[in-house]
Amino acid sequence: MKILISRLAIFTLLLLQTSLCFSQENTQKVQGLVTDKESGIPLIGVTVVMVGSESTGAITDTQGVFYLESVPVGRQQFRFSYVGYQDVVTEGIIISSQRTENLQIALQKGITIGNVEIIADGNTNAPMNNLATVSARSFSVEETERMPAGVNDMGRMALSYPGVQQGSNDTENDIIVRGNSSIGILWRLEGIDIPNPNHFARPGTSGGGITIFSAQLLSRSDFYTGGMPAEFGNALSGAFDVHFRKGNNLERQHRVKIGLLGLDFATEGPMQKSKSSYLVNYRYSTLGLLNRFGFELIGERVSNNFQDLSFNLAFSGKDPKVKWTIFGIGGISEEHYSPKPPEERELGVANHWEDRFNDSSMGAIGVTYTKILSDKSYLKNTTSLMSGLVARSYDTLSLDNDPYRYNTEEYLDNRISTAWTYWKEFSPQWKMKLGTIWHGIQYRFYKETKERNSSSNIDTPNIDINLDGGGIGVTGQAYGLAQYVPHPKINLNFGVHLMGLSINNTGAIDPRFSAKYFLNERNTLGLAIGKHSQMLPLAAYFYGQDINGTFVTPNVESPFMSAYHFIGSYTFVSKQFVKINAELYYQRLDKVPVRKDDIGDGYWMLNQQSGFPPFAIASEGKGENYGVDLAIEKFFSNKMYFLLTGSFFESNSINASGEKYPTKYSTKWVSTITLGREIEFKKGGTLQFGARLLYNGGYRYTPHDPSLSAQEQKFVPLANSFWASQVTPYSRIDSRISYRFNKKRLSGSISLDIQNLTNKKNLNGVSYNAETNELRFNNFDGGEFIPVLNFVFDF
Repeated sequence: MKILISRLAIFTLLLLQTSLCFSQENTQKVQGLVTDKESGIPLIGVTVVMVGSESTGAITDTQGVFYLESVPVGRQQFRFSYVGYQDVVTEGIIISSQRTENLQIALQKGITIGNVEIIADGNTNAPMNNLATVSARSFSVEETERMPAGVNDMGRMALSYPGVQQGSNDTENDIIVRGNSSIGILWRLEGIDIPNPNHFARPGTSGGGITIFSAQLLSRSDFYTGGMPAEFGNALSGAFDVHFRKGNNLERQHRVKIGLLGLDFATEGPMQKSKSSYLVNYRYSTLGLLNRFGFELIGERVSNNFQDLSFNLAFSGKDPKVKWTIFGIGGISEEHYSPKPPEERELGVANHWEDRFNDSSMGAIGVTYTKILSDKSYLKNTTSLMSGLVARSYDTLSLDNDPYRYNTEEYLDNRISTAWTYWKEFSPQWKMKLGTIWHGIQYRFYKETKERNSSSNIDTPNIDINLDGGGIGVTGQAYGLAQYVPHPKINLNFGVHLMGLSINNTGAIDPRFSAKYFLNERNTLGLAIGKHSQMLPLAAYFYGQDINGTFVTPNVESPFMSAYHFIGSYTFVSKQFVKINAELYYQRLDKVPVRKDDIGDGYWMLNQQSGFPPFAIASEGKGENYGVDLAIEKFFSNKMYFLLTGSFFESNSINASGEKYPTKYSTKWVSTITLGREIEFKKGGTLQFGARLLYNGGYRYTPHDPSLSAQEQKFVPLANSFWASQVTPYSRIDSRISYRFNKKRLSGSISLDIQNLTNKKNLNGVSYNAETNELRFNNFDGGEFIPVLNFVFDF
């Protein structure tokens, strides 16, 4: 490991020196589109200037488009001003010599109180969705890049945000929001819900190893940690609302990225100049090649391969009020966990003997149609074909090294989906948004397991087919929202979300309410109250039992889980681009599946990050999460940024008998410090360095009953002590250093992200060793020192 670190450091320094020698002063064009934040209507006559150089400016034309010439390379800020709208000042945007930056700016109608313009609601990371009042923020593609160890992954980036912590495996991007399982996260792309968009996905979860999304395609998007507006359904805890940007419609430009995780190639340009554009990115993983050379970046004895493709085609017809896009995203991945060599295997340690293969794939291709009906209304449709597949095959080896298949799984989910949205402004005081989302689903689920007493005692013939279902079903959602502004200081949002599932004719009605009160030009109060329902992972409905030769599915009638959110917030935004935010929240969970025939194991479904209950359940569990999230953030300006967060919370499960226990994710506190700094050189080069400290309460575990465990030769939980114990606190330092260079015919960057800079071996749980009747504290999934070196070339 020390040799690897030394070589990476020397290699990076040599490349930095080479880049410094060839850097030279350059300028570049900047273009973009400015629209109304609510209606999407292009705004004519918006004033655009570069901050610090008022002579570099432009005015948007009749299509809302602007062009800036001779913008110096480096990180620049831009101010957008328009009569009747709030000014927007961007974060520092990277301008390079070989890429024309294409900005998409949405302006919000101004709010004036006593001749003073409100700016607290128009801060840089305000959500793109104007109906989001609390627990929401937007993020840019550049933010996914600059977050230390973010590696362009939205899940890993979100670890810097308040109330968010990593899942139980540092090599994966699952996130836990306010004590909720990652099962409760929704992914949405271009207005429609999509299957889990991550490589190495697991059944029933929202995360995986690394995102399928390409950073080259991302436009500014939103992330929610609760209190979502009524247009969001089928999510208990949070959501990613992702949008693709449009390619450059004036000139072609290309990007090649070479890194330890893979090879990327992106290209964009006009299909018909000024009318239509393409944007495509393909990535092929090099992890398999590195594994063969002895580099195990993901974990000990773990090999991985993946590839993905994303694209967005944008069209403007003769009617300037009509816009079309064709978008797509897809990825395939395979993962292999190898057993240890025979001479190193330890009896009773299951992963020493197991040979496991995980395969997953996901794809979505769709069309969006947007029609501006008037200056006060629009209609949008997204229609998509989607597919998701997760397959597993697990063997364990005997003492004679013979394989024994003990687990086979397959989860197939094909969909045709459509979403419609209609927005209308009746007056400055009243606005309305209506919509529907429909999924036609063709599914197939199968799981076969074989009993084994221990890793070294596998000669048991019992076979259990506990999942076997297939067919066609429909899920439907409908929502309505109304926004009322009785006074310039007050915004009130009323909404309701309806959801139904055809396979068992269950449904939910979720009322929502939120409000925003502007104390003055820099201080805002927010409130959100609402019910949020979510169906079980689809495979959970098809668990089966063989009763007298008949395959019975006892869980098929299970109702939706639900969470009642109560959130209050305070926000302050200073003149120096510093934002202070505090949120108090309480969540009440209902209809959480527990084991129908209680055997004393404390099962509560939301203590899982993935999978489904392989037994009969009763939706009689409850739960509660409550706490406070605090954040102080300086947006990227004056060559630096920082984000300090602290969250203090309780997360409890309540079983069918009313007994309360901590949840698996009740770590008590979550805190982060994220910061970055840039140093600019005269000839266009920029050195950037950053760091992130994660410091959280330790993971929870259930202690074992030594007497009963020894008697039964398997783990038996200590009665009434479910998730009662904690390992030591979790801490991790991530770092990033990069150098951007600009030459006449080539620009790009060299970066080194390191996850777990100090190689801290955090404990992430426990396992039971039947041979010694002891708990074994695990850190083999703790994520050791992981360097990610990348070279990016633009031309």
